[in-house]
Amino acid sequence: MFNRNQISIAVAAVVSVQGAVAQSEHNREVHALRGGDFAIEEVMVTARKREESLQTVPVAVDVLTSVQLEEKGIAGLEGVARYTPGLDFETGLMPNDTRISLRGLSNTRGRSNVALLIDGVDVSSESLTTGGSGNGPNLDLFDLERVEVVKGPQSAVYGRSAFSGAVNYVTKRPGDTAESRVAMDLTEHGYNKLQAGGSMPIVPGVLAASLNLARTEFDGYYQNPNTGGDLGTIDSDGVAVAVNWTPTEKFSAYMRGEYSEAEYSQRPNVQRQAILHTGSSPYDFTLLGSVSPNAEKRAIAGTGTTAADCATTAAYQYMVSAPGTPACGAVLVGELGSADESEIDLSPNPLTGKDFPGTEVRGARASLELNYKADAFEFLSLTGVNYNDSRTQSDFDRTNFTVESLGPGSGMFVPPGFPGEYTQYGVNSNSDTSFDVEQLSQEFRLTGTAGKVDWLASALYWAESMDTVMNQQWWLRDGVSKEFWDAYLDQWMGGFGLVDHRTTPVPLPIPMSRDTDHVSVAFSLNYNFTDNWRLTAEGRYLEEDIKYGSIPLSTQFNGLMGVPVLDPVTFMPTEPEAQTYSRTDSAFVPRVGLDWQAMDSLMVYASYSEGFKPGGMSTADGNGDISVGEYEPEELSVYEAGFKSNLLSNRLQLNGAAYLYDYTNQQISHFVTDPQSGMSNAAVANAGESELRGMELSAIYRPSANWTFVANYVLSDTEVVDFTIAEHGRAGTLDKLWTQTADGDYSGTQFLNSAKHAGLLSIRYDGEFANGAGYFTELVGTYESERYLDRGNNAWLPAYWLMDFQGGVSFDSLDLVFYVNNLLDDDKVKFGLNNVDYGFLPGGATTPQTIELILPEPRTAGLRVSYKF
Repeated sequence: MFNRNQISIAVAAVVSVQGAVAQSEHNREVHALRGGDFAIEEVMVTARKREESLQTVPVAVDVLTSVQLEEKGIAGLEGVARYTPGLDFETGLMPNDTRISLRGLSNTRGRSNVALLIDGVDVSSESLTTGGSGNGPNLDLFDLERVEVVKGPQSAVYGRSAFSGAVNYVTKRPGDTAESRVAMDLTEHGYNKLQAGGSMPIVPGVLAASLNLARTEFDGYYQNPNTGGDLGTIDSDGVAVAVNWTPTEKFSAYMRGEYSEAEYSQRPNVQRQAILHTGSSPYDFTLLGSVSPNAEKRAIAGTGTTAADCATTAAYQYMVSAPGTPACGAVLVGELGSADESEIDLSPNPLTGKDFPGTEVRGARASLELNYKADAFEFLSLTGVNYNDSRTQSDFDRTNFTVESLGPGSGMFVPPGFPGEYTQYGVNSNSDTSFDVEQLSQEFRLTGTAGKVDWLASALYWAESMDTVMNQQWWLRDGVSKEFWDAYLDQWMGGFGLVDHRTTPVPLPIPMSRDTDHVSVAFSLNYNFTDNWRLTAEGRYLEEDIKYGSIPLSTQFNGLMGVPVLDPVTFMPTEPEAQTYSRTDSAFVPRVGLDWQAMDSLMVYASYSEGFKPGGMSTADGNGDISVGEYEPEELSVYEAGFKSNLLSNRLQLNGAAYLYDYTNQQISHFVTDPQSGMSNAAVANAGESELRGMELSAIYRPSANWTFVANYVLSDTEVVDFTIAEHGRAGTLDKLWTQTADGDYSGTQFLNSAKHAGLLSIRYDGEFANGAGYFTELVGTYESERYLDRGNNAWLPAYWLMDFQGGVSFDSLDLVFYVNNLLDDDKVKFGLNNVDYGFLPGGATTPQTIELILPEPRTAGLRVSYKF
């Protein structure tokens, strides 16, 4: 439980008025560099694998500098996204289930649309058991020089994963100046982070090294009412070592390695269920429950049922009644932005009586950059290895209740008569899943200049081996009559006595694997055909082999129901046979652009680029069967035009871009209803066509040496132009309910979790006391509009503003920054995840819809202290 500290606002207001606040030494240095004209300082980036001024790169790029990273305490993707409009970062089913999107181009299946790189090495991945996610820790980086967010397809430059953009972390390199730093970050809610590091020359001008350490502890904002355990906690340690060797002017080597361990408890999650297990009609002897206040009962399209029929018929009654019963279901609708701690209902682990442990992650990375500068060219070799293993144990159904019963002996009244008592049917489940990931990346790159042409050639090999054990343990919920449901479902399966429901967690490990081999070659040409005009042509040819392996076991049949694997010929129990699936995809992804330096203060550019994401096999459906579920590659074509300008003697910076994304065969996750069991499982289909029309505007205005104003706006108008489930298979019950069409026609809907409008406003004042100490105050507001939670756009999260305050004082060696995140204590839910509900299955025949809401961060006051020596 968190305490809403009302003093935070008062303190922030007083500090802001009095100016007794802080600025880092870095900011004072920047201020000094501005001189009398207080111009906006130049930022250098390597967005196109060569060092250039940000304002001369004909690509939309956002940059967070080392000063901003330290000042705002940014250590991972969540912080980067908070201060980068159009970049969204969310955590899905587990802490290392990261979901990144740019410009509203969210994905629900396949690898992330955005590449994640550290010093140019791709560390992106994709989970085997969750949809649309990158499996890997939320990077707790602590020795960063800057973060570059490059927008639009960047496969030609950044390789395999930059389908719609890239986030590149650039680490600090040790140099000839000895530096040491100790920093702490403390908040009122028990967040504690300690960092210590330093760099020094070993052989001046030749060899330098650095060491950085970090430790984070956090008790979380919320508690599980069922156990009293803390939720959202963090306990992590990390170390990074770097060596920079420059023996000659022509040759250099940069080596870096890091190791980290982290433990995360379960997240503060509230379920919004379409169907509640309580509230059955007095005359409902099948105990179908009731439609929740957040849901709407609807006729299932294509069945002939009308809304009037559903007014007098229970949702899903048709599944347990005689043929001809009106077919009605329920879906969540409207705004779902309110939830609080009292609604958390996570089950304790029945084996310990405590919360499930959550997630443990270990990661190790190493990279080696070799650079040789000849007279006519520059050669670079970039090698990276990445190891990551994790295990998650969590309450998968995220509810804790006892089902209802008709009473002892009531099973005999269910035709043709069954033993035991008739009860509702529901499941408890523990998602016990482990991952072991190994990555290897090797790139060779040549760059040079020949007359008016700047050129680059690159060859890339990237490989990943991922081994997963999905050990989801399902067992009957408290109150369910094992005697009745064993007999009832056994009859449904032929009456052979095969059903033996689990009543406690029983391991069912399902090993799965995916091996990926990627090879590609790329080029980039910049032709400066006049002093003001430049033509850019880039391209990458890629080929990717993916091989899957799995054991076909079902968490429902072989796990929960205890049904043995049967030989399809003899129908006798047998061991399952391993399955494999492989595919090879290849493509050429080009990018061409033209930019014009219209005047010293204005550059205009236009470009056309393509993105390509390979196909694969659906593996997030709760079983190990990979004989079905293939999906095809998706392709993206982007048309973009923009400008970058420096006005008023470089005191006003205005940038903008407009773009059209034409999406073909988008990989979309949806739910398929098993006609035999009634269970809904995740599947993947390729949408025919989707579009995104958007624009970005950004402005930085510095009217004096003290004041800085920043404004950013991003428009992302998304639409699924052509996608009908019936064209790819059988439309599921939820598809029909969400779209209210018999064939599951999603055409005309907006992308999931995609805000149409996003923005950022910032006001900052920098000053200096009479004793020479610097200070600053800053107020930052970020905005996102509504985001839809289901593909049919029936339920959504509300628009929100987040206001953050920061202020600090900087002395010669000491920096102090006081901050209040979420200054106005906005309590709207910021992220939710659509799913199906296994906690209560009406009539034991179907899995209704549920949406998981992650409780938001409350207002939090904190202090950052940094000491340099």
